[in-house]
Amino acid sequence: MSQTDVTVPAQQEAPAAPPVRERATRLYALDALRVVAALSVLLFHFTGVDAATKANWGVNPKELFPWLFPVTSYGSYGVQLFFIISGFVICLSAWGRTPGQFVQARFLRLFPAYWFSVVVAVLVWRGLPDGARKAPSVSESLTNLTMFQVPLSARHLVGAYWTLWVELTFYLVFLVVVWKGLDYVRVSVFCWLWLLASILVQQDDVPLVGIFAQPLNTALFVSGIAMYLMYRFGPDLKLWGLLGASWLVMQSDLVQHADHLRHDKGMDRDPYLALALVTVFYLLVLAVALHKLDRVRWPWLSTAGALVYPLYLLHEELGWALIRTLYGHVGAWATLGITTALLLALSWLVHRFVEKPSQRWLRAALEKESAKRAAAAARG
Repeated sequence: MSQTDVTVPAQQEAPAAPPVRERATRLYALDALRVVAALSVLLFHFTGVDAATKANWGVNPKELFPWLFPVTSYGSYGVQLFFIISGFVICLSAWGRTPGQFVQARFLRLFPAYWFSVVVAVLVWRGLPDGARKAPSVSESLTNLTMFQVPLSARHLVGAYWTLWVELTFYLVFLVVVWKGLDYVRVSVFCWLWLLASILVQQDDVPLVGIFAQPLNTALFVSGIAMYLMYRFGPDLKLWGLLGASWLVMQSDLVQHADHLRHDKGMDRDPYLALALVTVFYLLVLAVALHKLDRVRWPWLSTAGALVYPLYLLHEELGWALIRTLYGHVGAWATLGITTALLLALSWLVHRFVEKPSQRWLRAALEKESAKRAAAAARG
């Protein structure tokens, strides 16, 4: 999932907005939750999916990890936690920024590490092939560099990339309100309209609107935004109403989706246990919004949080290739431990030597171009 800056920006409030509450300068608790979400998705992929993991381990993970499987089979719901956090943090990071600054910040966060992961995925597909699956074509691999595989009908190099398209649609929709300028009223109205659109679009065949207003994902993003507004301005009846409405929409779609997976896809997960888990995620992010976790200020969480995006991008195909290579030599638990440790180490290396330097270079290049255009405009 995309890396997000959880440092609170400078205050720029509309005169009519509720007063801003004092808060911590870094939300370490959100870093911790992002780490939990990333590790839960990783363990889901490696130990919690019957078909996909059996193809890589050579045996059903229920047999390899009999007590772990019933827990990690729910790990995919870490994605829902990511989306709640994303609504919170994107609103936080966009506050006080122009549309151009917002787009540039999102581009710098998403693409450098993503492009590197695409290169790694191509090397894995070509150098450590999975005989049970056909490798993506050259054209599909190149299309993945755009992050627009879904509308271009190209195959994902890495299955986890599907969430990046969801994030991109969120950014595009949110850009509408960023364009007008963020304040309490505009963001609140935007959330109600977006949530309502996600409900009404289900009654008609409107594919374009459906792309940008899927009920479950929209409800999760709106919930995160509502909780950020609580964090920034304090809770009030309107925000509690928005949060409650988004939770109700979320639970409806989540239970239906879980039922579908249970009956049609053979994933034996209780829909209401899944709902309880996602509700716990709501409560944890709400605790951040209500300043109940401001005392969580362990600096190492900032570093751990920085590894989340590279880890999410790299773990799936590369991790499965490591599992196929190691399992026959060191056993199941050792393979799982070594694979996870190697992926964490690689994620740190990518963050330190790929992500940060490329972001600095791209930011400097973009600022230089902007300065040239400003100078040319001044000359006339």
